[in-house]
Amino acid sequence: MRSYLSGITDLRKVSMSLQTSSRLPVALGLLAALAAHASYEGMATHFLGVGYPYGACGVPDEVAALEAGLDTLSGQGNPLDYVALNVYDVPGNYASLTHPLTGPDTVKMGMYRNGLNCGRWLKLSLGDTCDGANDGAINQPFCRGGTGWHPNAYTGAGLYAVVYDQCTDGNAWCRDSKYHLDLHTPILGRLRKDGALMPPLAAPVLDGSGNPKADPNNPWAIEYTVSGFTNPKVRWDFVPAPNYQGEPRFWFSMGSKLWYMRLMVTHLPNGIHGLEQLVGTQWQKATMEGDAGQLWILPDASKPTVTVRLLDAADSLVMGGRTWTLEYPTACNGDCVKPATAPQSVTASGGFVGIAPVASLPAHALLARRGAIELSLGSGEGTLEILSPVGQILSRSSIAAGRATVSARGLVLVRWNLPASGSRGTRTLFVE
Repeated sequence: MRSYLSGITDLRKVSMSLQTSSRLPVALGLLAALAAHASYEGMATHFLGVGYPYGACGVPDEVAALEAGLDTLSGQGNPLDYVALNVYDVPGNYASLTHPLTGPDTVKMGMYRNGLNCGRWLKLSLGDTCDGANDGAINQPFCRGGTGWHPNAYTGAGLYAVVYDQCTDGNAWCRDSKYHLDLHTPILGRLRKDGALMPPLAAPVLDGSGNPKADPNNPWAIEYTVSGFTNPKVRWDFVPAPNYQGEPRFWFSMGSKLWYMRLMVTHLPNGIHGLEQLVGTQWQKATMEGDAGQLWILPDASKPTVTVRLLDAADSLVMGGRTWTLEYPTACNGDCVKPATAPQSVTASGGFVGIAPVASLPAHALLARRGAIELSLGSGEGTLEILSPVGQILSRSSIAAGRATVSARGLVLVRWNLPASGSRGTRTLFVE
Protein backbone atom coordinates (compact mmCIF):
# COMPACT_ATOMS: atom_id res chain seq x y z
CA MET A 1 0.00 0.00 0.00
CA ARG A 2 1.55 3.28 -1.11
CA SER A 3 0.53 6.84 -0.29
CA TYR A 4 2.23 9.61 -2.28
CA LEU A 5 1.99 13.37 -1.85
CA SER A 6 3.58 14.80 -4.96
CA GLY A 7 5.91 14.24 -7.86
CA ILE A 8 9.30 13.12 -8.96
CA THR A 9 11.79 14.97 -11.07
CA ASP A 10 13.83 13.56 -13.92
CA LEU A 11 17.30 13.46 -12.40
CA ARG A 12 20.33 11.46 -13.31
CA LYS A 13 23.31 9.85 -11.72
CA VAL A 14 25.42 12.83 -10.74
CA SER A 15 28.85 11.47 -9.90
CA MET A 16 31.16 8.50 -9.71
CA SER A 17 33.85 8.53 -7.06
CA LEU A 18 36.16 6.31 -5.09
CA GLN A 19 35.25 6.23 -1.41
CA THR A 20 38.19 7.70 0.49
CA SER A 21 36.48 9.21 3.52
CA SER A 22 38.26 8.54 6.80
CA ARG A 23 34.83 8.04 8.35
CA LEU A 24 33.85 5.13 6.10
CA PRO A 25 31.24 3.01 7.94
CA VAL A 26 32.79 -0.24 9.14
CA ALA A 27 31.02 -3.45 8.24
CA LEU A 28 31.79 -6.82 6.81
CA GLY A 29 30.66 -5.60 3.39
CA LEU A 30 33.50 -3.06 3.38
CA LEU A 31 35.08 -4.28 0.17
CA ALA A 32 32.00 -3.39 -1.84
CA ALA A 33 31.87 0.09 -0.35
CA LEU A 34 35.50 0.76 -1.17
CA ALA A 35 34.94 0.07 -4.83
CA ALA A 36 33.88 2.92 -7.09
CA HIS A 37 30.30 3.72 -6.16
CA ALA A 38 27.50 5.78 -7.61
CA SER A 39 25.92 8.83 -6.09
CA TYR A 40 22.27 9.16 -7.12
CA GLU A 41 19.78 12.00 -6.99
CA GLY A 42 16.02 11.80 -7.42
CA MET A 43 12.90 12.87 -5.60
CA ALA A 44 11.46 11.54 -2.35
CA THR A 45 7.87 10.43 -1.79
CA HIS A 46 6.56 8.43 1.16
CA PHE A 47 4.29 5.42 1.75
CA LEU A 48 2.60 3.84 4.77
CA GLY A 49 4.04 0.34 4.61
CA VAL A 50 4.97 -2.69 2.54
CA GLY A 51 1.52 -4.19 2.90
CA TYR A 52 0.38 -7.57 4.17
CA PRO A 53 1.58 -10.31 4.34
CA TYR A 54 4.92 -8.91 3.10
CA GLY A 55 6.48 -6.42 0.74
CA ALA A 56 8.05 -6.83 -2.67
CA CYS A 57 11.36 -8.07 -1.25
CA GLY A 58 9.52 -10.72 0.78
CA VAL A 59 9.95 -9.09 4.21
CA PRO A 60 6.84 -8.34 6.33
CA ASP A 61 6.42 -5.31 8.61
CA GLU A 62 6.19 -7.78 11.48
CA VAL A 63 9.81 -8.83 10.98
CA ALA A 64 10.98 -5.26 10.37
CA ALA A 65 9.41 -4.20 13.68
CA LEU A 66 10.90 -7.13 15.58
CA GLU A 67 14.37 -6.58 14.20
CA ALA A 68 14.14 -2.83 14.80
CA GLY A 69 13.72 -3.55 18.49
CA LEU A 70 16.77 -5.81 18.48
CA ASP A 71 19.11 -3.81 16.29
CA THR A 72 18.54 -0.25 17.45
CA LEU A 73 19.48 -1.23 21.01
CA SER A 74 22.97 -2.06 19.74
CA GLY A 75 23.32 1.01 17.54
CA GLN A 76 22.71 -0.74 14.22
CA GLY A 77 20.45 0.46 11.43
CA ASN A 78 16.69 0.50 12.02
CA PRO A 79 14.93 -1.92 9.60
CA LEU A 80 11.70 0.09 9.95
CA ASP A 81 13.54 2.84 8.09
CA TYR A 82 12.96 1.17 4.75
CA VAL A 83 12.50 2.42 1.21
CA ALA A 84 11.16 1.30 -2.16
CA LEU A 85 13.10 1.52 -5.43
CA ASN A 86 11.69 1.86 -8.93
CA VAL A 87 11.27 -1.38 -10.87
CA TYR A 88 11.23 0.41 -14.24
CA ASP A 89 13.24 3.10 -15.98
CA VAL A 90 10.76 4.02 -18.70
CA PRO A 91 10.20 7.81 -18.83
CA GLY A 92 6.87 8.63 -20.48
CA ASN A 93 5.59 5.03 -20.38
CA TYR A 94 2.82 4.69 -17.79
CA ALA A 95 1.25 1.49 -19.12
CA SER A 96 0.87 -1.72 -17.13
CA LEU A 97 4.15 -3.64 -17.37
CA THR A 98 5.21 -7.06 -16.14
CA HIS A 99 8.15 -7.97 -13.95
CA PRO A 100 10.66 -9.50 -13.31
CA LEU A 101 12.19 -8.05 -16.46
CA THR A 102 13.76 -10.58 -18.80
CA GLY A 103 15.38 -10.70 -22.24
CA PRO A 104 15.12 -7.47 -24.23
CA ASP A 105 12.93 -5.92 -21.51
CA THR A 106 15.94 -5.64 -19.19
CA VAL A 107 16.74 -2.30 -20.87
CA LYS A 108 13.73 -0.99 -18.92
CA MET A 109 15.24 -1.98 -15.58
CA GLY A 110 15.19 0.49 -12.71
CA MET A 111 17.21 0.55 -9.51
CA TYR A 112 15.22 -2.30 -7.94
CA ARG A 113 17.19 -4.52 -10.37
CA ASN A 114 14.77 -7.44 -10.34
CA GLY A 115 15.18 -7.70 -6.57
CA LEU A 116 18.98 -7.72 -6.54
CA ASN A 117 19.07 -4.54 -4.47
CA CYS A 118 16.73 -5.92 -1.79
CA GLY A 119 18.21 -5.93 1.69
CA ARG A 120 20.88 -3.36 0.82
CA TRP A 121 21.40 -0.32 3.00
CA LEU A 122 21.72 3.20 1.71
CA LYS A 123 22.45 6.59 3.18
CA LEU A 124 20.05 9.33 2.10
CA SER A 125 20.06 13.10 2.45
CA LEU A 126 17.15 15.39 1.57
CA GLY A 127 17.72 18.19 -0.93
CA ASP A 128 15.85 21.26 -2.11
CA THR A 129 12.06 21.61 -2.21
CA CYS A 130 9.89 22.94 -5.03
CA ASP A 131 7.70 25.95 -4.26
CA GLY A 132 5.42 25.27 -7.24
CA ALA A 133 3.21 22.37 -8.29
CA ASN A 134 4.97 19.06 -7.64
CA ASP A 135 2.21 16.49 -7.99
CA GLY A 136 3.79 13.79 -10.15
CA ALA A 137 1.18 14.02 -12.89
CA ILE A 138 1.98 11.96 -15.97
CA ASN A 139 3.29 13.69 -19.07
CA GLN A 140 3.94 16.84 -17.07
CA PRO A 141 7.19 18.48 -16.03
CA PHE A 142 8.07 18.42 -12.38
CA CYS A 143 8.11 21.53 -10.22
CA ARG A 144 5.73 23.47 -12.44
CA GLY A 145 5.19 27.14 -11.69
CA GLY A 146 6.59 28.97 -8.71
CA THR A 147 10.21 30.01 -8.66
CA GLY A 148 11.74 26.54 -8.65
CA TRP A 149 13.81 24.61 -6.13
CA HIS A 150 14.95 26.10 -2.84
CA PRO A 151 16.68 24.82 0.32
CA ASN A 152 14.84 24.75 3.65
CA ALA A 153 15.56 23.66 7.22
CA TYR A 154 15.45 19.97 6.20
CA THR A 155 17.91 20.26 3.34
CA GLY A 156 20.80 18.01 4.33
CA ALA A 157 18.77 15.99 6.86
CA GLY A 158 18.87 12.25 6.40
CA LEU A 159 19.52 8.78 7.80
CA TYR A 160 20.34 5.20 6.86
CA ALA A 161 17.59 3.08 5.26
CA VAL A 162 17.22 -0.44 3.89
CA VAL A 163 15.57 -1.53 0.61
CA TYR A 164 12.46 -3.62 1.35
CA ASP A 165 9.98 -2.68 -1.38
CA GLN A 166 9.46 -1.71 -5.02
CA CYS A 167 7.60 1.01 -6.92
CA THR A 168 5.70 -0.14 -10.02
CA ASP A 169 2.79 2.33 -10.14
CA GLY A 170 1.90 3.96 -13.46
CA ASN A 171 2.70 7.50 -12.40
CA ALA A 172 5.56 9.88 -13.02
CA TRP A 173 7.19 9.08 -9.69
CA CYS A 174 7.73 5.42 -10.52
CA ARG A 175 8.38 5.78 -14.24
CA ASP A 176 10.09 9.10 -15.00
CA SER A 177 12.71 9.21 -12.27
CA LYS A 178 15.12 6.29 -12.19
CA TYR A 179 16.57 7.34 -8.82
CA HIS A 180 13.31 8.02 -7.00
CA LEU A 181 13.22 6.94 -3.35
CA ASP A 182 9.89 6.11 -1.75
CA LEU A 183 10.35 6.45 2.02
CA HIS A 184 8.49 4.50 4.69
CA THR A 185 6.49 7.27 6.37
CA PRO A 186 8.03 6.82 9.88
CA ILE A 187 11.35 7.93 8.39
CA LEU A 188 9.93 11.46 8.28
CA GLY A 189 9.91 11.49 12.07
CA ARG A 190 13.49 10.27 12.48
CA LEU A 191 15.53 12.53 10.20
CA ARG A 192 18.76 13.95 11.59
CA LYS A 193 20.88 16.91 10.55
CA ASP A 194 24.39 17.53 11.88
CA GLY A 195 23.73 14.78 14.41
CA ALA A 196 20.58 16.39 15.84
CA LEU A 197 17.09 14.90 15.55
CA MET A 198 14.88 17.16 13.41
CA PRO A 199 11.31 18.12 14.36
CA PRO A 200 9.09 15.33 12.98
CA LEU A 201 7.41 15.73 9.61
CA ALA A 202 5.14 12.75 10.40
CA ALA A 203 3.26 11.85 13.58
CA PRO A 204 1.01 8.85 14.35
CA VAL A 205 -2.73 9.38 14.09
CA LEU A 206 -4.32 8.71 17.50
CA ASP A 207 -7.65 7.01 18.12
CA GLY A 208 -10.24 8.05 20.70
CA SER A 209 -8.24 6.38 23.46
CA GLY A 210 -5.04 8.18 22.57
CA ASN A 211 -3.40 5.12 21.00
CA PRO A 212 -1.88 5.03 17.50
CA LYS A 213 -4.53 4.16 14.93
CA ALA A 214 -3.86 0.89 13.11
CA ASP A 215 -3.73 0.72 9.34
CA PRO A 216 -6.82 -1.38 8.41
CA ASN A 217 -4.85 -3.01 5.57
CA ASN A 218 -1.86 -4.06 7.64
CA PRO A 219 -2.00 -5.20 11.28
CA TRP A 220 1.65 -4.23 11.77
CA ALA A 221 1.39 -0.64 10.51
CA ILE A 222 -0.19 2.55 11.83
CA GLU A 223 -1.54 5.67 10.18
CA TYR A 224 0.37 8.95 10.11
CA THR A 225 -0.31 12.64 9.65
CA VAL A 226 2.34 14.25 7.44
CA SER A 227 3.00 17.99 7.45
CA GLY A 228 5.72 19.99 5.74
CA PHE A 229 6.99 17.23 3.48
CA THR A 230 6.37 18.10 -0.18
CA ASN A 231 8.64 15.60 -1.89
CA PRO A 232 12.05 17.26 -1.90
CA LYS A 233 14.96 16.08 -3.93
CA VAL A 234 17.03 13.34 -2.30
CA ARG A 235 20.59 12.19 -2.81
CA TRP A 236 21.61 8.69 -1.81
CA ASP A 237 24.31 6.05 -2.01
CA PHE A 238 24.45 2.34 -1.29
CA VAL A 239 26.52 1.59 1.82
CA PRO A 240 27.33 -1.48 3.93
CA ALA A 241 24.89 -2.08 6.79
CA PRO A 242 25.67 0.60 9.42
CA ASN A 243 27.53 -0.69 12.49
CA TYR A 244 26.68 -4.26 11.48
CA GLN A 245 26.79 -6.84 14.26
CA GLY A 246 25.84 -10.49 14.46
CA GLU A 247 24.77 -12.66 11.54
CA PRO A 248 22.02 -12.90 8.91
CA ARG A 249 18.63 -14.05 10.16
CA PHE A 250 16.48 -16.71 8.53
CA TRP A 251 12.71 -17.17 8.44
CA PHE A 252 10.41 -19.73 6.85
CA SER A 253 7.87 -17.76 4.85
CA MET A 254 4.17 -18.57 4.66
CA GLY A 255 3.42 -21.58 2.49
CA SER A 256 6.61 -23.38 3.54
CA LYS A 257 6.03 -27.09 3.95
CA LEU A 258 8.17 -30.10 4.71
CA TRP A 259 8.41 -30.70 0.97
CA TYR A 260 8.48 -27.07 -0.28
CA MET A 261 10.50 -24.43 1.58
CA ARG A 262 10.45 -20.67 1.03
CA LEU A 263 13.30 -19.12 3.00
CA MET A 264 13.43 -15.41 3.83
CA VAL A 265 16.76 -13.80 4.76
CA THR A 266 17.13 -10.53 6.68
CA HIS A 267 19.76 -8.58 8.66
CA LEU A 268 22.27 -8.73 5.82
CA PRO A 269 25.73 -7.10 5.90
CA ASN A 270 25.57 -6.08 2.23
CA GLY A 271 22.44 -7.30 0.48
CA ILE A 272 21.89 -10.68 -1.13
CA HIS A 273 22.45 -11.90 -4.69
CA GLY A 274 22.14 -15.58 -4.08
CA LEU A 275 21.36 -18.41 -1.68
CA GLU A 276 22.86 -21.87 -2.07
CA GLN A 277 21.87 -25.11 -0.35
CA LEU A 278 24.22 -27.97 0.43
CA VAL A 279 22.64 -31.05 -1.14
CA GLY A 280 24.76 -34.09 -0.48
CA THR A 281 28.28 -32.82 -1.15
CA GLN A 282 27.29 -30.19 -3.75
CA TRP A 283 26.11 -26.60 -3.41
CA GLN A 284 22.95 -26.01 -5.43
CA LYS A 285 21.46 -22.61 -6.21
CA ALA A 286 18.11 -21.67 -4.71
CA THR A 287 15.60 -19.77 -6.86
CA MET A 288 14.55 -16.24 -6.06
CA GLU A 289 10.76 -16.09 -5.90
CA GLY A 290 9.93 -13.79 -8.79
CA ASP A 291 11.78 -10.58 -7.99
CA ALA A 292 11.36 -10.86 -4.20
CA GLY A 293 15.07 -10.52 -3.56
CA GLN A 294 15.05 -11.77 0.05
CA LEU A 295 12.75 -14.74 -0.53
CA TRP A 296 14.26 -17.95 -1.92
CA ILE A 297 12.85 -21.36 -2.85
CA LEU A 298 15.19 -24.15 -1.77
CA PRO A 299 16.18 -26.72 -4.41
CA ASP A 300 15.81 -29.66 -2.02
CA ALA A 301 13.18 -29.74 0.74
CA SER A 302 13.21 -33.49 1.21
CA LYS A 303 14.61 -33.20 4.75
CA PRO A 304 13.57 -30.99 7.69
CA THR A 305 17.15 -29.81 8.21
CA VAL A 306 18.91 -27.74 5.53
CA THR A 307 22.32 -26.06 5.25
CA VAL A 308 22.72 -22.84 3.29
CA ARG A 309 25.23 -20.13 2.46
CA LEU A 310 24.74 -16.65 0.95
CA LEU A 311 26.17 -14.40 -1.74
CA ASP A 312 26.11 -10.64 -1.15
CA ALA A 313 25.62 -7.66 -3.47
CA ALA A 314 29.23 -7.97 -4.60
CA ASP A 315 28.57 -11.65 -5.50
CA SER A 316 30.96 -12.68 -2.71
CA LEU A 317 30.27 -15.35 -0.12
CA VAL A 318 28.82 -13.71 2.98
CA MET A 319 31.13 -13.80 5.99
CA GLY A 320 33.82 -15.69 4.14
CA GLY A 321 31.60 -18.65 3.26
CA ARG A 322 29.98 -19.11 6.66
CA THR A 323 27.19 -21.70 6.57
CA TRP A 324 23.93 -21.94 8.49
CA THR A 325 22.07 -25.18 9.24
CA LEU A 326 18.36 -24.59 9.81
CA GLU A 327 15.70 -26.88 11.19
CA TYR A 328 12.13 -26.61 9.92
CA PRO A 329 9.97 -25.10 12.71
CA THR A 330 7.66 -27.47 14.55
CA ALA A 331 5.36 -24.47 15.15
CA CYS A 332 4.38 -24.64 11.47
CA ASN A 333 2.93 -28.12 11.96
CA GLY A 334 3.89 -29.01 8.41
CA ASP A 335 2.53 -25.81 6.79
CA CYS A 336 3.68 -22.30 7.73
CA VAL A 337 0.70 -19.93 7.67
CA LYS A 338 2.28 -16.83 9.21
CA PRO A 339 4.24 -14.32 7.09
CA ALA A 340 7.42 -15.42 8.87
CA THR A 341 8.32 -18.21 11.30
CA ALA A 342 11.77 -18.56 12.84
CA PRO A 343 13.59 -21.88 12.36
CA GLN A 344 13.40 -24.41 15.17
CA SER A 345 17.15 -24.06 15.48
CA VAL A 346 20.06 -22.38 13.67
CA THR A 347 23.64 -23.66 13.78
CA ALA A 348 26.38 -21.59 12.14
CA SER A 349 29.78 -22.83 11.07
CA GLY A 350 32.99 -21.51 9.52
CA GLY A 351 33.74 -18.13 8.04
CA PHE A 352 33.72 -15.17 10.39
CA VAL A 353 31.22 -13.05 12.31
CA GLY A 354 30.97 -9.32 12.94
CA ILE A 355 31.50 -8.61 16.63
CA ALA A 356 30.65 -5.29 18.24
CA PRO A 357 33.72 -3.68 19.81
CA VAL A 358 33.51 -2.80 23.49
CA ALA A 359 35.91 0.09 23.03
CA SER A 360 35.51 2.60 20.20
CA LEU A 361 38.39 3.09 17.81
CA PRO A 362 39.29 6.58 16.63
CA ALA A 363 37.64 7.62 13.38
CA HIS A 364 41.00 8.12 11.63
CA ALA A 365 41.79 4.43 12.12
CA LEU A 366 38.93 3.21 9.96
CA LEU A 367 40.69 3.94 6.67
CA ALA A 368 44.39 4.69 6.51
CA ARG A 369 46.65 5.58 3.62
CA ARG A 370 49.78 3.90 5.00
CA GLY A 371 50.57 0.32 5.83
CA ALA A 372 50.88 1.09 9.55
CA ILE A 373 48.18 2.72 11.69
CA GLU A 374 48.20 3.40 15.39
CA LEU A 375 45.17 2.44 17.45
CA SER A 376 44.25 3.73 20.89
CA LEU A 377 42.43 0.87 22.60
CA GLY A 378 41.94 1.96 26.18
CA SER A 379 44.52 1.47 28.91
CA GLY A 380 46.80 -1.24 30.24
CA GLU A 381 48.58 -4.22 28.73
CA GLY A 382 47.10 -6.82 26.45
CA THR A 383 47.28 -8.64 23.14
CA LEU A 384 46.43 -7.71 19.57
CA GLU A 385 45.71 -10.14 16.74
CA ILE A 386 45.48 -9.39 13.02
CA LEU A 387 43.22 -11.76 11.11
CA SER A 388 42.32 -12.22 7.46
CA PRO A 389 38.66 -11.64 6.44
CA VAL A 390 38.06 -15.40 6.74
CA GLY A 391 39.45 -15.55 10.27
CA GLN A 392 43.01 -16.78 9.67
CA ILE A 393 45.42 -15.27 12.25
CA LEU A 394 48.11 -13.30 10.41
CA SER A 395 50.05 -11.93 13.38
CA ARG A 396 50.04 -11.38 17.14
CA SER A 397 51.56 -8.48 19.06
CA SER A 398 51.51 -6.84 22.48
CA ILE A 399 49.53 -3.81 23.55
CA ALA A 400 51.44 -1.38 25.79
CA ALA A 401 49.71 1.42 27.68
CA GLY A 402 46.60 0.73 25.63
CA ARG A 403 48.33 1.47 22.31
CA ALA A 404 49.33 -0.78 19.44
CA THR A 405 50.41 -0.51 15.84
CA VAL A 406 48.80 -2.45 13.00
CA SER A 407 51.17 -3.15 10.10
CA ALA A 408 49.00 -4.44 7.30
CA ARG A 409 47.50 -3.62 3.94
CA GLY A 410 44.04 -4.29 2.62
CA LEU A 411 41.05 -5.62 4.53
CA VAL A 412 41.88 -7.11 7.95
CA LEU A 413 40.16 -7.90 11.22
CA VAL A 414 41.75 -6.45 14.35
CA ARG A 415 41.01 -8.30 17.60
CA TRP A 416 42.19 -6.97 20.95
CA ASN A 417 41.96 -7.86 24.63
CA LEU A 418 43.02 -5.70 27.59
CA PRO A 419 42.03 -7.72 30.69
CA ALA A 420 42.71 -4.96 33.23
CA SER A 421 40.45 -2.35 31.64
CA GLY A 422 37.93 -4.80 30.19
CA SER A 423 38.45 -3.45 26.68
CA ARG A 424 38.03 -6.20 24.13
CA GLY A 425 36.49 -6.57 20.70
CA THR A 426 36.93 -6.97 16.98
CA ARG A 427 36.92 -4.31 14.30
CA THR A 428 37.18 -4.47 10.52
CA LEU A 429 39.78 -2.12 9.02
CA PHE A 430 40.89 -1.31 5.52
CA VAL A 431 44.45 -0.08 5.17
CA GLU A 432 45.51 1.36 1.85
